[in-house]
Amino acid sequence: MDFEPALVQELNTITALGGRIYPLFAPEATKHNGVPYLVYASSEGVRDKTLGGYLKSKEVRGELNIITERYSDLKAITKQVVALLISFEGRRIGTNGPFIEEVAYQMPMEFYEAQPDLRRCLVEFSVYFAEED
Repeated sequence: MDFEPALVQELNTITALGGRIYPLFAPEATKHNGVPYLVYASSEGVRDKTLGGYLKSKEVRGELNIITERYSDLKAITKQVVALLISFEGRRIGTNGPFIEEVAYQMPMEFYEAQPDLRRCLVEFSVYFAEED
């Protein structure tokens, strides 16, 4: 299993999100309708390189945007998301996904989105793992 499907499988364990986990953008949601949800983005990553060439190990950067109606929900779900990210270190994620050697994340940034009247928290992260054949 590749990184993104494994990530989504792990995020689906957060029951408060109700399975509303979307890549890059979400269906239109409004206050009282379709929240909370999470939007994720990641890349193929950058493989490590030595004088002998590229290795199978790499860094994948990503971001998670948690969207809620209430600030208290934002805080609670963010806490669960960060705990889940930290738990990736030293284990295989998803069903036969990559074995994550290291996890790093930035301080969660909170925002108020005026137009839909929703709260958002951005969590940027990096994971390090070796691709398997």
